[in-house]
Amino acid sequence: MVHSDGCQPFGHSDVRCLLVFGHFYPAPSSEEVAAGRDEGADDPWLLGIMDNWQKADGWTGSGQPTVADCENVLADAARAVTEHLGAGPERTVASSPSIAAGSPLPHRIWRTPTHALILGPLSDHGPYGYLTHLALVHAPLDQNAPLPDADDTEGLIRWIVTHADW
Repeated sequence: MVHSDGCQPFGHSDVRCLLVFGHFYPAPSSEEVAAGRDEGADDPWLLGIMDNWQKADGWTGSGQPTVADCENVLADAARAVTEHLGAGPERTVASSPSIAAGSPLPHRIWRTPTHALILGPLSDHGPYGYLTHLALVHAPLDQNAPLPDADDTEGLIRWIVTHADW
């Protein structure tokens, strides 16, 4: 699925474009369960919708993925981006609840002189509750917005939300 801040993402380098290549419904973390999230409250209706998505051309499903399954998919995608750009990510940081529900997964950030590529999980922000998307975001960069230091986790999370969250 492709989403864009503009009407047509292709050929317009001045708009953010998101390539969503995976969806999963994360099991709640122990902190979420302690805060009162019911482990299966939304599952029946959402999982049925996800089953229907998997029937569409180009979609596949693998049941309820584990954290390791999601990390492996993201690692494969990171290898593809690294091969294409010829360099590894500048920063890698674990996601936080402000970006995506469920267990933390890695966000990787690459930059070119004009754009950032951000790979990792994103929240749905829609009617699907805790649905999480695995996405590659291509975002124009403001030349005055430096990337936070590698040890500034909170700053990196804010930077990702600013540049990648939809």
